[in-house]
Amino acid sequence: MPERHPTGGMAAWFARPFRVRAVMAGIAFLVAFAFAHPALAQNPEPEPQFATLVADQLRIEGADVLVAEGNVEALFGDTRLQARRVVFNRRDGTLRIDGPLVLNEGREVIILADQADMSDAPRRGLIRSARVVFDEQLQIAAHSVERLDERFTEMNNVIASSCEICAQRRTPLWEIRARRVVHDDQEQQVYFENAQFRLFGLPVAYIPRLRVPDPRLQRASGFLSPRFVIDTGHGVGLRAPYFLALSQDRDLTVTPFVGTKGTRALELRYRQAFANGRLELGGLVARDSIRPGGLRGFGYAEGEFAVGRGFIFSFNVIQPSDRQVLDDYDRGASRLTSDLTLQRVRRDERIRLQFLQFRSMRLNEVNATLPNRVGQAVLERRMDVPGVGGVAGFRLEAHLHQRSQAVGLGGEPAPVPGIAAGPRPRQVGRLSLDLDWRRDAVLPGGVLGAVGGHIGLDRLTLTQTQGVFPTSATRVTPNAMVELRWPLVRTGPDAVSHVVEPVAQVIWGRDSVSDLPHEANRLPEFDEGNLFSYDRFAARDVREGGLRANLGISWTRHDPTGWSSTLTLGRIWRQRDLEQFSPETPLSGARSSWLVAGSIDAIDGLQLSNRSVFTSEFRLERTAFELDWSADNYTISTSYMRIIANPFEGRDRTSAEWSFDGARDIDEFWTARVGWRYDVARNRAARASIGVEYENECLRMSMGVERQFASATSPNNRTSLGFTVDILGIGGNPSRARRSCNDI
Repeated sequence: MPERHPTGGMAAWFARPFRVRAVMAGIAFLVAFAFAHPALAQNPEPEPQFATLVADQLRIEGADVLVAEGNVEALFGDTRLQARRVVFNRRDGTLRIDGPLVLNEGREVIILADQADMSDAPRRGLIRSARVVFDEQLQIAAHSVERLDERFTEMNNVIASSCEICAQRRTPLWEIRARRVVHDDQEQQVYFENAQFRLFGLPVAYIPRLRVPDPRLQRASGFLSPRFVIDTGHGVGLRAPYFLALSQDRDLTVTPFVGTKGTRALELRYRQAFANGRLELGGLVARDSIRPGGLRGFGYAEGEFAVGRGFIFSFNVIQPSDRQVLDDYDRGASRLTSDLTLQRVRRDERIRLQFLQFRSMRLNEVNATLPNRVGQAVLERRMDVPGVGGVAGFRLEAHLHQRSQAVGLGGEPAPVPGIAAGPRPRQVGRLSLDLDWRRDAVLPGGVLGAVGGHIGLDRLTLTQTQGVFPTSATRVTPNAMVELRWPLVRTGPDAVSHVVEPVAQVIWGRDSVSDLPHEANRLPEFDEGNLFSYDRFAARDVREGGLRANLGISWTRHDPTGWSSTLTLGRIWRQRDLEQFSPETPLSGARSSWLVAGSIDAIDGLQLSNRSVFTSEFRLERTAFELDWSADNYTISTSYMRIIANPFEGRDRTSAEWSFDGARDIDEFWTARVGWRYDVARNRAARASIGVEYENECLRMSMGVERQFASATSPNNRTSLGFTVDILGIGGNPSRARRSCNDI
C-alpha cells in the first residue's frame, strides 16, 4: 500500500526511517530553493529551513524516487505550490511537477502552468504553458518560462495584458505580443524583444525593444501617459511627459509640448524629498504664435521644511513672463500669490513671519500701483486668567506693504464717506497690539452670559501721501462687550432635536474715526462668521468703532437618522452711523442689512447652503447659493452668486454668475461630464465644457471639449479639445475598476 501521511516540521522529520527522511528533506529543500528563497543560494552555508509537503498519496519507488500524487501542496514561508503530481529523483536532483499547477509567491506573483521541470541547481527550472500574474494586474501568457537564476526569468512566445479575458471575447482590449521577454526581479523591470502592441486584436505599433515596469514598482523612469489637444492657440498638439527617477528621494519630469501652429514648449518639474521636508522646482519655456517674437514662460518653486523647535519654513514662489502665459498653458489664475513663511503653531500660541507678493493677471490692473509687496510678523497667545477667571489673549503684529510707484490723483480707488480722497500712500507701516479678555457664565434660567473687553493699539507710518494723509498716526481703540445667549432645546419622540438660540451682543467703542486710507480693507464681509465680533475689518489699518448691538437668532435641527439643517438671522444696530463703510456695503448705515444664512444636509448626499443679505426694503444686495448632490451614479455641484455694484470694492457694475458641474455614470465603464459658468449680469457664457471618460480594469480614456470665453485675464475666446489614454496595470498605475467583462 502506498504510504499516505502529511509531513512537516523537525519532529515529523526525525520520526521517520532514514531513507524517507532524506527524500522528504530533499524535496523540502528543493521546493523551497527553486521557488521561494533564491537569495539563500548565494550563501554557501545556509541555515536549515524546512517546507511542508501535503498530498493524498506519498510513495517511494526504488531507493531514490519520491512520488506525491493528488492535491499536492508544498508550503515554504509565503510561497505555496499546488499541483496534481510531484516526482523527485534524488540521484540526479531533478524535480518534475505535473499540473495544472499554481505557484503563489505571496500576493505579488502567481504562476499557473501545465508542467514544470527543475534541475539539480535549485535556481534553475523550466515551466511549460505558463501564465504569470504580477500583483493581480499584469498577466503574461508564455509557451515556456525558464528561471535562469534567482534574478532573471525568461519567457518565450509571450502575450501580455492586464485586460480580463472573457468567454464571449477572447481577444483582450490591448495586448503586447513578443518573441522573448525577460523579467528582472531585482530591478522589477520587464523587457520585451520584437514587441507588437495591439488594440482590439489589430497591430498598431511595432517596437524592437520595449521596457515596462513591473506592476509592483511604484517609481520607474519612462514615458507617462501622453495627452493630445486641439487648441485655438496651439492647433493640434501633443504633450508627452517623461519621468526620470533619479534616486529614491529625487525625480524629474520633462514634458515637451508641440503644436501645429508653431508652439514649441518644454516644461520641467523637479522634486526632492528630505528628512525634514520637500522641495519642488519647475517651469516652462515656450515659443509660440500666440505672442510671436520671443520666448515666454514661467518658473515656480515651492517647498516645506521643519527647521527645529516646532517651526515650519515654507515657500511658494511663481513668476510668469506675461499676463496670459498661464492661461495659454492651462495654469490660469486671476491673481498669483508668492510667499515665504516661517510659522509655528502650538496649543494657545501662534508665531508667523511672512513675506508676500501679489501679482494681478487682470488686464485692467497695473501691478506697479497695487500694494502687492507685504511683510508681516505675528505673535498670538491665549491664556487663562487666575483669580478673575475667563480667557485672555494678546496679538502683536508688525505689518508693512508698499507699491512700486505711487498712485496719483484720478488713479486711486473710490473714497469712503468721511475719509479724504487723494493719492494712495506708496508705503504703509504698522505696529499693532491687541489685548482681549472674555469670561462666560451660566445664569439663572439657562441663559449664557459673557462679558469681555478689548483694546487695540496701532502705530502707523505713511510715505508719499502728498499731504492728503498724515505721515504718522497713533490710535487707541477700546471696546467693552456684554453678551447674552438663551439656547432653547427640544427633543421629540423620534429623537429629532431642535435648538433655537437668540443672541444679543452689545459692544461699546469710541466714536472717533481716523482719517487714514483703507488699503487692506477694500472688501469687508458680512456673514455668520463675523456677525458677533468686535471688528468686521480684515486688517488693523482701520478699526470698527461706536456703540453697536449685534443681534441674531439661530435654529438648528438634527435628525440622527435623516437630514439636518441650520438657519441664522442677524443684523447690526448702531447708535449712529460713523460712515466707516461705503454706502453699497451691507455693513453701512446706522442699521446694517439683514443677514440670512442656512444649510440643509440630507441623508442621500444632498447638501444645500445659502447666504443672502437684504436691505430693510427687502432688496437683495448679495446672495450665494450652492447645491451639491452625490448619489450612486451621478454627482451635481451648482452655485449662483450675485453682488451689487460697489466702486469702492472695485466693482463698477453688478456681478451675477451661475456655475454648474455634473457627472453621470452611463454604465459600469462610461461616465459623462458637463460643466459651465454663465455670466448672468452680462447675459453671456464664461466657460463651457463637455466630456466622457471610460475606465475598465486595463484602460482609462478621457476626451473633452472646453470653451473659455474672453475674461478679465484673457481678451480672446479659446476652444480646446483634449484626449488622454492611460494603460493600467503597469508600473504603479493600478486600476480601481472591478475586473469584469464588457462589450467594448
